[in-house]
Amino acid sequence: MARGLLVAAALSLAVACGPGAVDAQQTAATAAPIAAPSFASSGDSAFDAWRADFANRAVARGRDPEVLRQLLEGVQPDPRIIELDRRQPEFVSPVWDYVTNRVTARRIDDGRTLQAAIAPTLSQVEARYGVPAGIILGIWGLESNYGAAALNWTPQAALATLAAEGRRRAQFEGYLLALIEMVERRLADPAELRSSWAGALGQPQFMPDVYLTTAVDWDNDGHRDIWTNRGDVAASIANYLADRGWRRGEPVLEEVRLPDGFDYALADGSQRLVSEWAQRGVARVDGASWPESERSLSAQLFLPSGAQGPALLLHHNFGVIRRYNNSDRYALVVALLARAFDGRPGLITAWPRQIGALNREQIIELQTLLTSLGYNAGSPDGLFGSNTRRAVRAFQTDQALPADGFPTSTLLQRLRTRAGVTPDPPREPQPLQRAGIRELQRLLNRLGYNAGVADGRIGARTRNAIRAFERAQGLEAQGRATDVVLDAARAAAG
Repeated sequence: MARGLLVAAALSLAVACGPGAVDAQQTAATAAPIAAPSFASSGDSAFDAWRADFANRAVARGRDPEVLRQLLEGVQPDPRIIELDRRQPEFVSPVWDYVTNRVTARRIDDGRTLQAAIAPTLSQVEARYGVPAGIILGIWGLESNYGAAALNWTPQAALATLAAEGRRRAQFEGYLLALIEMVERRLADPAELRSSWAGALGQPQFMPDVYLTTAVDWDNDGHRDIWTNRGDVAASIANYLADRGWRRGEPVLEEVRLPDGFDYALADGSQRLVSEWAQRGVARVDGASWPESERSLSAQLFLPSGAQGPALLLHHNFGVIRRYNNSDRYALVVALLARAFDGRPGLITAWPRQIGALNREQIIELQTLLTSLGYNAGSPDGLFGSNTRRAVRAFQTDQALPADGFPTSTLLQRLRTRAGVTPDPPREPQPLQRAGIRELQRLLNRLGYNAGVADGRIGARTRNAIRAFERAQGLEAQGRATDVVLDAARAAAG
């Protein structure tokens, strides 16, 4: 029982006792603070110290000591979670690999099967929240493969591990407090709680604070069951998007063709009316006229793979999908899956795979060189964000190049020449041991390269799969199982 409920119970008892009610009320109001639970040692003194301190602070904030004990007794810090949290692969998957590895025939077929199985529910959810069924299914498929993905952790263990580790303590303690409140309010049974390694819950992968504010009990059975109840899952995803500004009836994106001589610097995130884009020669890729209902909408031009790849006009609802996962690539995949569920084609323009992609170390070098030349690319962190994109665009403009803001190996070499530096020779790839080979085989199979049985042995099938993967990644096709190939496969698999 939460602390506030304990005090309320004491006051109710005082009233029932008649003449001594006032004294009882004073006694309840001045009662000693409720003690936090104590826990058996986890074997990790630093974790135990954090847990004891957290429990004291949680009780002081009104959390129920019994629920704290129930959730945190027996929890041990999990080093696998810390490893997953800190893992930053050397290779950043090219956008075309990210998209094609997720918009797959299998995912589309599975989504259509689910769509047919719960069609009445999806129709009712769409009618209530205004979010198309295809968008709901796209997010559902990405987050948990429509519920088929394994949730191998308990959220209390995941959140406690990450909170105790300390890098983002306040954030994960907040999630843990929300999880405790979920159990206090009997919104979720502790025995049923399952999560990802980061503590994301159920099939929509909600963090606990989002669950409290957004999860929906669609069938009114008294439970917001985002683990097994498909109606609750669909409605919860739709409610999340509706709550964050989804506009009923408006599109997400439209693929376009750009005229010759187009100024690619206009793809800088600026919003313009579709009618204004049309005046600049931007046309629908299918050649159709712009519907009057869209001409008055605002949109930004997006070049996910630079001037040589697809060009897209992004509408307001694209940004709403990004609220679910702050990634242009993620939102693009959701939109493309939704188109597939509706029987519409994907992107018409081919991805420019021939231009290659930079790995994380090369992006760090790119950022460092840009900043050294007076273009502020932000912190050299290997992540290609808005600051780096602006810096690339400014450098391209000064070099009389198409200012599409997209980094390529050719651009990196131009920066090296301009800065007068010679890159370090690439590190020598190291051969994998049997466990690493098995992981590589599993990843290659998952990515659609037929590596055969994941047995840790290198045969002709595995070598051919490695060569095909290397060619797709712009690597020299050697067919060797090395740490470099494994890093690239991890990044490509997401």
